[in-house]
This record gives sequence, C-alpha cells and structure tokens, in this order.
Amino acid sequence: MNSNAELKRPRGRPKCVDSDQRRNDIISGGRDVFIEAGYVNTTVDVIAARCGISKRTFYEFFDGKADLLREILKSRSEFIFFIPAMDERSPIEEMLERTFFLDNGSSTQAADMSDYFLVEVGWEAADYVPELREDFTVAREKLSDWFRRLRQEGRITVIDADAAATMLIGIVFGSLSIDRAGVELEARARKTKSYLRSSLRIFAQGLQV
Repeated sequence: MNSNAELKRPRGRPKCVDSDQRRNDIISGGRDVFIEAGYVNTTVDVIAARCGISKRTFYEFFDGKADLLREILKSRSEFIFFIPAMDERSPIEEMLERTFFLDNGSSTQAADMSDYFLVEVGWEAADYVPELREDFTVAREKLSDWFRRLRQEGRITVIDADAAATMLIGIVFGSLSIDRAGVELEARARKTKSYLRSSLRIFAQGLQV
C-alpha cells in the first residue's frame, strides 16, 4: 500500500472551508475598521491590510467597501433599528435605548457599543450608498408606525409621528460629531453613551403623557 497516497487530502473540500474562513475574516476585520474609522475614512486598502490579504483577494469576495458594510449590517441583525413589541411595558426611555442597541445598562465599553457603532457607520454611509439609504427609510417608517401605535394606546403624546421619528434619528446620530480621529475607541464609547443616554432621556420626557 502506498503510504503517500494515504496521506493525500482531497482537494475540493479544504479549499471551500478556507474560502469560507477567509470571507468571515474579511467581515470581522472590516467590521473593526468601520467602527474605528467610519465609512468615509475606511478604504479597501486599509481593510485588506488589517486582514493580511491583497486587494485582489478582497474583491474576490466583495464588490467594494459598500458591499462589505451591507453584509456586515445584514449579518448582525435583520433590523436597522430594533422596534420593541407593543405588549412591552418598559419605560419609554428604556425602549428607546433598546431601539438603538444601547440596552446594556451602564456599560460604556466599546465592545458593548459595537452594534450602535455599526448602525452609526451605516447612517454615515447612507449618503453614498443608495441601498443603505433605502434601508434607513424603511427603518424610519417602522419607527414612525411604532410611535403611532403607542399614541393610539395612550402611552405617548406626539402630534406628528413621522416628524418625531425623523427628529429622533437626527438626535441619535448627532453623535457623529464626536471626533474619531485621535480618539481612543474606549473613550469614544464613553462619550457617545453619555451623549445618547442624556439625549434619549430628554426626548422620552417630551413624549410622556
């Protein structure tokens, strides 16, 4: 019996596994780069360097950074925003925090802010990526509908649900003004969480009956 033949591995399957792993590595590395640098300052060169691959390898899996970002957002949740169930009776402020993935208590660690930071990157990218702009339009409509249903149940008072949803989104992503350049990620997470909790508290107080 030929011992060398016994040691040979089938060629097809391992290559497929390697390809899947490489794709997952690009998603993971790209996720970190987007969170750290934002959409505008992220380039395929930077993502490729972070993942230890060539640009050519990157383009074997994704059409560009916009394609990668959409895949990252899709993989983390089926929602752009999380809309609480109508039978939930938590305080409005807590539900708003959960809507924007800030329901991890007092934690201000960057890892616990990752979902919010990714949506924030998506909001920034929506100016450049029509598909993301459409995704956020749908998300705003869902938020408006949630406000209308809360109003119908007498749980909030709001004259114009569409305007309220648009205003809230503007408030939430006002944290984009917190400069990324030269700011350590943990420090940015603390500043962002503080801004968001204060802003959502004020907004919730304005909705109270």
